[in-house]
Amino acid sequence: MKWIIGFLAVLALAVGVLLISRLPGEDAIRLAGYVATAAFAALISLVLRWRASRAQQRNKRAG
Repeated sequence: MKWIIGFLAVLALAVGVLLISRLPGEDAIRLAGYVATAAFAALISLVLRWRASRAQQRNKRAG
């Protein structure tokens, strides 16, 4: 399952790069900024969820 998600993410990145490369300079920079901001927010969200689930598992073991 993780491999499928990774493959889809790489595929979406490739499509995004192709679309951005076809835009005029200023629009491409603006869109790339939006995409980078969204990707950073998604990464932070995943890290926070991962840490919360680890803490929850640790609390279950501690009892």
